[in-house]
Amino acid sequence: MLFKHQFLNLNIGLVKENFAVVKKSEKALWEARGFKKIRKYPIYGYKPNSSEIIMLGVPTSIEDFGYKTLKNSHIIDVCTCYGTYGMGGPGFFGLKLQGEYGVRWLTYCIWVASQHILFDDTVLECHPKYEKTYSPLLSSENYSNDLQRFKELLSEMVIKEIVVLEESIEIILIDNHGLLHSVKSYKYSNKFPEQGGTGMKRNSFETGEMKDYWLITYDETDLMV
Repeated sequence: MLFKHQFLNLNIGLVKENFAVVKKSEKALWEARGFKKIRKYPIYGYKPNSSEIIMLGVPTSIEDFGYKTLKNSHIIDVCTCYGTYGMGGPGFFGLKLQGEYGVRWLTYCIWVASQHILFDDTVLECHPKYEKTYSPLLSSENYSNDLQRFKELLSEMVIKEIVVLEESIEIILIDNHGLLHSVKSYKYSNKFPEQGGTGMKRNSFETGEMKDYWLITYDETDLMV
């Protein structure tokens, strides 16, 4: 009888697995974090070398990790393309945080999440043909530079409060000048752009609540959908 790894097909929203490629010498560290080795795991275009192993774990929901735990966390990086399905990615939105708990990623696990994120009430991204309508913070023509500026802006900020309701989230940030900023999302908002393919707006998610789609993961891991 074949052994099925207990952390395969987690089906936490869109997320099937939380995996990490680690050095064999760090196996005990990752086991202490709740990860377990898997003998074979398909990672497109990558094969671990003789000194590496693949391990699977379970991401923590934002609710279980604790909103109070996340307070006073420093933002140290931003990712608009977190997650993978093999040959590409779902476009999860992640904030890399540092706090008393160490370093973690807080990730919004929906398709093309940056099109459903408002920073100070301006959408982060949209399809190029809608940019004149929405004036996103990250433009298609200058994406790399815009993203770098956005990362630098947020790197000065600390989480002051997180308010999560059934269909919305607001992450209140404070910068080093004492000014407040916000990262928001909703199940639906007119401030979210139309999709490039259909020309129609969509919900951020169809089932569950907002809290179900925000996960906490260890740094140096990834999410498979």
